[in-house]
Amino acid sequence: MEFTYAEILDILVTKHNIANSKQVAFRGRLQHFQRLGFPEGANTGKGNTVSYSWRELFLIGMALDCLEIGSTPDRSVNEIVKFEDVFLSAVASVAIGNKNEENKEFKCFLIVELSNLMSLKEEADWSQIVKLLSHHDLMQILSSEGLDAHRSPYALIDLRQFLAAILNGIFNCVAGSKKTVVTDLKVWAREQL
Repeated sequence: MEFTYAEILDILVTKHNIANSKQVAFRGRLQHFQRLGFPEGANTGKGNTVSYSWRELFLIGMALDCLEIGSTPDRSVNEIVKFEDVFLSAVASVAIGNKNEENKEFKCFLIVELSNLMSLKEEADWSQIVKLLSHHDLMQILSSEGLDAHRSPYALIDLRQFLAAILNGIFNCVAGSKKTVVTDLKVWAREQL
């Protein structure tokens, strides 16, 4: 499935519930990502038509979610570029409902460290966490015993909610049946895994 820039904008405006009067500012956020060369391969220069794939939609969507939880554009892009494969395979895994073979538990929570202060710390203290967690894993972190493997500051992104919001944006903004969209998403997801 391919998306135009206008469709990407409409999908993400819908996902983030951007007010009509603030859409120019929102478009400016996307243009800032473009100036950063993000996502790679999607910036062909002024006047050239670009078709966006699931990859670009998810990467831009994830970058906006990182902004939503307080990260800077540069930090968001830097982390997503470093861990693009992890992000995309995690979204793909959620899209087709992959379960962990060991305990058959569905992993759908992405834990990421997006600290804006990280560059001010000693390099040895730059723990860069990106991992997919199950509900059980999450409960261990949040328990009173407090699993110490993931120290703050980190963010948890529920990829089920992320994917559902993206799909709802597509269903509301792009022509085509829901069945066609979901089928195409699952084909993309299987190719990622």
